[in-house]
Amino acid sequence: MCPWPKAFYSAPDKLLNWVGRLRIIMINNALSNHTHLNTLFAQSVKSVDQSSLSNTSLSAHNLQALNDIKASASNNAEALLSQLNNQTPNSALNNEAAEMVLEQQLTSLFTISSTPSFGNYKLTNEERALRTVISSQQEGLLQNESSDKLMARLNTSVKNIAGAYANTSDILSSLGQLGDEQQSFLASSQQRVERTLNPYMESLNRAKYENDDNYKFDLSVTTKEGDVINITFNSSQGYDEKTGEAVDAFGISYEVNGDLSQDEHAALTQVMDGIGEMADEFFKVNENAFNAVIVPNQADMGLDFLAGFNSEQLTGFDVSFSSSHNNEFNAGENTLDLSYSIDGALNQQALVFKADTGQHDIDFALDMSTMGGKDTQQMQQYLASLDQSLEDTRVNSTQDDKASAFGRTGDEAMQQGFALFKSAFSSMSSAAERYSHLESIAEQQFNDGRAMVADLVDNMITRDPRYQGLGSNAPNTLGTGISKLADFDATFSYALDSGDYQPKSTIELSQATTQTQQGELSGVTQSKNINSHFDYQFSRPDYYTKDESYNVDTAVKNKALVGLNQSHNVDVDTQLFAFNPQTNQYELQMAMQQHTESKSNIRLIDDIWLEENENSDTMHKKERDESEDRQDDFIETSRHSHTKLVTLIGDLDKLAENKYARREYLANLSHVNFFMDKK
Repeated sequence: MCPWPKAFYSAPDKLLNWVGRLRIIMINNALSNHTHLNTLFAQSVKSVDQSSLSNTSLSAHNLQALNDIKASASNNAEALLSQLNNQTPNSALNNEAAEMVLEQQLTSLFTISSTPSFGNYKLTNEERALRTVISSQQEGLLQNESSDKLMARLNTSVKNIAGAYANTSDILSSLGQLGDEQQSFLASSQQRVERTLNPYMESLNRAKYENDDNYKFDLSVTTKEGDVINITFNSSQGYDEKTGEAVDAFGISYEVNGDLSQDEHAALTQVMDGIGEMADEFFKVNENAFNAVIVPNQADMGLDFLAGFNSEQLTGFDVSFSSSHNNEFNAGENTLDLSYSIDGALNQQALVFKADTGQHDIDFALDMSTMGGKDTQQMQQYLASLDQSLEDTRVNSTQDDKASAFGRTGDEAMQQGFALFKSAFSSMSSAAERYSHLESIAEQQFNDGRAMVADLVDNMITRDPRYQGLGSNAPNTLGTGISKLADFDATFSYALDSGDYQPKSTIELSQATTQTQQGELSGVTQSKNINSHFDYQFSRPDYYTKDESYNVDTAVKNKALVGLNQSHNVDVDTQLFAFNPQTNQYELQMAMQQHTESKSNIRLIDDIWLEENENSDTMHKKERDESEDRQDDFIETSRHSHTKLVTLIGDLDKLAENKYARREYLANLSHVNFFMDKK
């Protein structure tokens, strides 16, 4: 069970279990409680009633206040209620009657000096509630009140509006006229007012405490039935110089658009557990974000809960964290946005992650199919390939002193974000495997197709002694054979912004698979690609790019592999520059382009093995001549190699002696080649 994020509190004794608290809120919401959890802003820590955070409405009102209101309204409200009761006996008041009582309560909030003139325009109750805020603020501005007094006016207005809604409910309830329809009507109306006021209140609150600490957390979850759950926490902490007191402003809101089943509640709680742990780590990290020496360990944040995401009940969620600090280090604002969704109709899942600390930017995105199997070896190869690509960008970002362009702390922050990216990649792959077991269509689309062909290919290239291989001019980090993992498209980027110095690394990894059927032949085609790129975002012209791809194409007849094409390509393109103070510009020091390609085409027809292997390597490099008298010249180096080998193994005598066998073999070979070429 994860604790409530500590950053929302100013003292240890306020720690509460945030998942448990939200469960209480969810129960209250299910019981149609007419109150709303929207704790007031900018209250002194000493004056906050802690119990109000869990079980009170916006504005507590006593019985005497209610009696006074009812007494003053007796000539109008009770007469109206009596008239409507006569018209609709033994039934609850309709929404029109509730709206008229609410109108009376809101109208009473206007003072004589602040009552605006609306002419013939008929205000809605939501507009009337907002006008009480505007008119009160205008009155304060005309009196040249300070920002503190204006904030106090705003708090009073919010209390009064909430009190008007609560009073309306109590008046109707005391007369036995508060039905489910009226409760729903009043709750929806109040929520619309709160949603309109919240951004304004937050803006003023942040402006008031812009030199202090602010924290915010928003979560939106969507169920498969279309219900939407919105949860918001916000907290501001500071110091009031006049009173000498710590200021702790805290707000919670929970809203459900629809009716949640018991299973949906359980699925929501599971998501909240994972998100809560992330929130704890995020806000814990930001407590020390101002320390330039200590790098926050973002690797402690985990996305493992995505592997068990309940796709039977939920379709996705959006969550955002933000914190701002102002201290002697001027740490600024930190934000994290995470979105995850799953589309059962398209069999796709998607994740977007963005973290910005003002100097370090981490962005990654994952689009992945929900159809896939378990392939431990391939997953290990992909993770190793990602590590190698990151290392390539780090090594090729070195400066003259051979230190990483990102510096020590920047390099550690990049590594931590990269670990989170790899965690998300593994978790989503596990989610796809789990989802595939839930969907009956996966058995036909996946296991009877790609999985079978993958096993056939693996058997040929790992166990058949006739296999010659792809060559070894460049290591294949992507792995040979057909991956059983779900197809995906993944991108990770990390950028360091230090004014005019902006190094950035980007890594892209993808896998795409298609299946083809033509007569007796069927086949699977798969491509695996990884790209690593480094540059300085135009702050200087250096760059490094490496593209690696592995492609496999198959032909299967009667569940036997008759054709297998493989190709592996690696392209490297890099340029290094050095700044020349005499010319006040960057000058090229080294440029290199390299292309390596390996191919293997196999046909296994009538037990005759035909394999073509082809390997090529091309490199062109130029480096500035370091000789004192030739510094404007370049030394150029080029190389090229190419090899090709054709292997034929089998009972060749029958082909030479039996023209019918030779004709049938050539016809089958032509058919397979046509099938492979057409794909």
